[in-house]
Amino acid sequence: MEDIKTMAEHFHSEGFSCAESMVRACNNCLNLHLSDDALRMASGLGGGLGGSGCVCGALNGACLIIGVVAGRKELTDRPKPEIYKDIREFQQLFTKTFGSTCCHVLKGPELHVACETLTGNTAAMLEKFLREKGLKK
Repeated sequence: MEDIKTMAEHFHSEGFSCAESMVRACNNCLNLHLSDDALRMASGLGGGLGGSGCVCGALNGACLIIGVVAGRKELTDRPKPEIYKDIREFQQLFTKTFGSTCCHVLKGPELHVACETLTGNTAAMLEKFLREKGLKK
């Protein structure tokens, strides 16, 4: 079985966006059992929100996965501040690791991060983050 980093990079190399690759790799490696509809939800988030160059798709995909494992289905589940705290902590870790959350900046001349590598590294970072926080579905 491939590790999550390798699997995310593989999906990206096959042509899936960074967001799709994150969600698919996490689905497979974390045994999330997401439906086809859930997998399709990430399709518009690549390229920094629909190719706009804004928030990195790998980060967007990671936030979707945090929502899957730590989000709420009912209003009586975890309070929003707890969920938001998890998202903010991961976003801060992402920024510290890669230097920005902006797709345009990450791919620009100053940082020039390769999307496939960034996606794989984000998947591995997310897996570690979820494990350390004790978050699982």
